[in-house]
Amino acid sequence: MTSIVKQTLPEGVTLEMLDAVTVEMDVEANPPTGLIVHTHYAEDGKIHIFDVWETELDYRTFAQDRLGPAMAKVAERNNMSPPGGPTGNPMDVVEVHRLVRGR
Repeated sequence: MTSIVKQTLPEGVTLEMLDAVTVEMDVEANPPTGLIVHTHYAEDGKIHIFDVWETELDYRTFAQDRLGPAMAKVAERNNMSPPGGPTGNPMDVVEVHRLVRGR
């Protein structure tokens, strides 16, 4: 079932760091299986992620296989600890009732 995954990252995580993780994973050239759309943005001093996935399992597989390792590499380059791991951050998963795809 199509799912929305919403996350708020801990303070100290910047847009630049999240952009570096995105580049590390090369998701624009090699999108993850099951990803419909990914967004991340800053609001109220924190970074928020809002994704739509074909299934929650697609997200969890991506988080384990690609996101976690990329976060660890970027954190290490910046002399930081990974921010709770890919699924260690507060996360809401909501099943979608209806999905309309644009052109």
